[in-house]
Amino acid sequence: MEIKSTTFDRMESKGRLKILHIASWYPSKVHGSLGNFIQRHVSAISTLNECELWYASPVSNENPLMGESEVLENDGFMERITYPRATKPGVRAVTRALLNLEPGEEMGQPDIVHLHVAFPAGRAARILSERWGVPLVVTEHWTAYHDSQHIPLWRRIAMRRTAASTSVFAPVTDQLGGKMREFKMQNSSSSAIYKTIPNVVDTDQFQTGSKVRECDDPINILHVSSLDESQKNITGILHTLAALRISNPAFKFSAKFIGGSDPERLQKVRRYAASLNLTSPCILFSGPKESDDVAEAMQQADVVLLFSRKENFPCVIAEAWATGTPVITTDVGGISEHMDESRGILINSDDESGLAKAILSLDKEWDSEGIRKYAVENFSVKAVAEAYDDAYRIALKGS
Repeated sequence: MEIKSTTFDRMESKGRLKILHIASWYPSKVHGSLGNFIQRHVSAISTLNECELWYASPVSNENPLMGESEVLENDGFMERITYPRATKPGVRAVTRALLNLEPGEEMGQPDIVHLHVAFPAGRAARILSERWGVPLVVTEHWTAYHDSQHIPLWRRIAMRRTAASTSVFAPVTDQLGGKMREFKMQNSSSSAIYKTIPNVVDTDQFQTGSKVRECDDPINILHVSSLDESQKNITGILHTLAALRISNPAFKFSAKFIGGSDPERLQKVRRYAASLNLTSPCILFSGPKESDDVAEAMQQADVVLLFSRKENFPCVIAEAWATGTPVITTDVGGISEHMDESRGILINSDDESGLAKAILSLDKEWDSEGIRKYAVENFSVKAVAEAYDDAYRIALKGS
């Protein structure tokens, strides 16, 4: 394909490219936090390139949002979000709604179509890239690749069709990229490039604090997640903390859990903690918090703790490191690609004994500035924006 001269000139001059982002997950009036990491990616990319984001969230006939569309101005880019009537399969409604949208005047014809998560928005992104004759770049976050035998055949076919039109794949970890290759996410000429680009953290918001800890203060443990038991293994954390109180009565800790937007899930976790005699002040469930509050809690924590059964590379780890806080986490997904003993402790999934030992070994000096330096170099807005800018120019040169 011949690259238009305007695009070629922008490539050569490192000028701002026009990037149309198509999201399969995204925050909306239906789910305010779904795909918020995608929103942060687009915000970072918009610091170097012109961006516009499209997202379709199907809803039932009874939902008052049905048929509504909105145009929002975010941090440096426009969002076009639409709420079509849900269909079976839902991909039809998503595809139809996205193809009915038109780029804003400032966007015009994009230089790149950038798809975030291959399904269900992949078909629309593929059609749009072909319509305009521009490369398709795909960022992937989906943990389902780790257990892909449960992905239905029809969805596999749809995802591989999207892959066949893709110039650059940008998984958030090397490990996820490997799983995608096993899943046969490759373009039709087997020439697509894989370029790992991690999730982004606002390192201006998540900074080191002025924490001062006395030797007899309790260890301040922080957990931040959706509190989804199947993935985050909340009961495993609670079992471990309850066992530590019995086996090591001299060991003092204060554990805070932030998250759980589902009120029923949050109440269930609170009741289970109480059944283990884990109550205030040693344990606190605060529910969801704004990012400023999360940053402050991380600044005051001695450790951020995750005990997940599956992940790619959670933003929570990078956010903790940006505040100079070490992390205890399980060796799942691509976490080990960034973890070493200077930034925390890696344990096996479901290993409650190993988790207990890790918690008991926390009383040491950590190089908070060194931890933060790693976060800034790898996960900051600048680092991620520059990595995507390189990916776009690779896609354009190879098209």
